Amino acid sequence: MNETNDVFSSSTPLNIGIIGFGPFAQFLAKTMIKQGHILFATSRSDHSQLCSQLGVKFFKEMDPFLDSNNYDVILISTSILSLSQVLSSIPFHLLRQRTLFVDVLSVKEYPRQLLLQVLPEETDVLCTHPMFGPESGKNGWEGLAFMYEKVRIRNEDTCSRFLQIFRSEGCRMVEMPCEEHDRQAARSQFLTHTIGYWQKWILNPHPWIQRALRHLFIWYVKKLYLLFHIVVSLRRKIYI
Repeated sequence: MNETNDVFSSSTPLNIGIIGFGPFAQFLAKTMIKQGHILFATSRSDHSQLCSQLGVKFFKEMDPFLDSNNYDVILISTSILSLSQVLSSIPFHLLRQRTLFVDVLSVKEYPRQLLLQVLPEETDVLCTHPMFGPESGKNGWEGLAFMYEKVRIRNEDTCSRFLQIFRSEGCRMVEMPCEEHDRQAARSQFLTHTIGYWQKWILNPHPWIQRALRHLFIWYVKKLYLLFHIVVSLRRKIYI
């Protein structure tokens, strides 16, 4: 493909269907709309009024959602707990063309395995984790990390155009296996939570922790005082 075709391809709007239109999906949708992509959404909650304001066509039911359009991309933005149920409810026979399925969950190996298990063989699969959200990305995505793994990609053009959404906003694109992502995330979250708990206990401890620390301090002072007298006594014996 020559340079002219590359520019045309990356600037061609994608038809993107979003399953699960919660706060994070809404956050991503605003940038996708700004870039000119055409969005459709379905969700358990009724977001029809918000979608109308954003310029997103909303469907309350899954069947008309899938049957309404030739989707280039279907973005899955559900909770990790409901992912299996949501995937099993998708009527894949209504898909009109080969589609790229993308998940944006914060853990990666589980959705990767589930997508490969449930999705039809002819669909493409891209696992991603935009490592930012409405708060950290409120002033733009420049320099923010976007992790992805091309799990099963045949249509490189569609995949590239989807990744371009984040690349063009200045994201730091990190291609990484899902298993490695989860391993690194587990280490990072363990340290974060451990430090957080220690800060909470020391800076704003519960009453029982305050009592325990006070008793520990008194015990320590008594032992230190006893040690001091022992040292003084020994010194006296040495010099006598």
